[in-house]
Amino acid sequence: MVYPNLKFPKFTTCPFFYTNFVQTVDGKVAVKKEGYWPIGSKTDHDVLVELRAYADCLIHGKNLSNEFGSVTRESLNESSFKKIRQKLGKDPILPYIIATHDLKELTRQLHEKGYKHVLVEGGPTLLGSFLKENLMDEIFLTIAPKIIGNEANSTLTLVEGYLFPPKAIKKLKLLSSKQIENELYLRYKILN
Repeated sequence: MVYPNLKFPKFTTCPFFYTNFVQTVDGKVAVKKEGYWPIGSKTDHDVLVELRAYADCLIHGKNLSNEFGSVTRESLNESSFKKIRQKLGKDPILPYIIATHDLKELTRQLHEKGYKHVLVEGGPTLLGSFLKENLMDEIFLTIAPKIIGNEANSTLTLVEGYLFPPKAIKKLKLLSSKQIENELYLRYKILN
């Protein structure tokens, strides 16, 4: 495990939101053409599973769900994943939600259901919306040792659909960094 004994703050008025992404050295999280996925290694995929195991709820946006929803549901139902969750003292079933409406209302509903730690896997448009609403608390980011390049409208970055004004640019504090082979595993707290 890259993040053994992971601890998150417990908020009393809303869930703690965290996200997990992998990006290339040149900042690409996805390519809109076949043949580029996966961006990260098997270790990066293991981190995805590990961070899911710590969550009380998993959120995808509708685009990510349309592309990977069936694969995600299958992986959440694997007995090996359920055993990891049980070992962490979690319910073996991880609720999977597709965010399709107002994020403040969704936050209220998640809090009412008692979800303390919510993993938002995105995609980049949903992450941008969470950041814009100041709802995201931490980012787990894998830097894959690749450079993909770009053509017009062919790649996505970590945040899509919103450019933060200069006075509202998100600032981060590095909480941890680990190198495994040629990949970097970074954990950031969002400061504003």
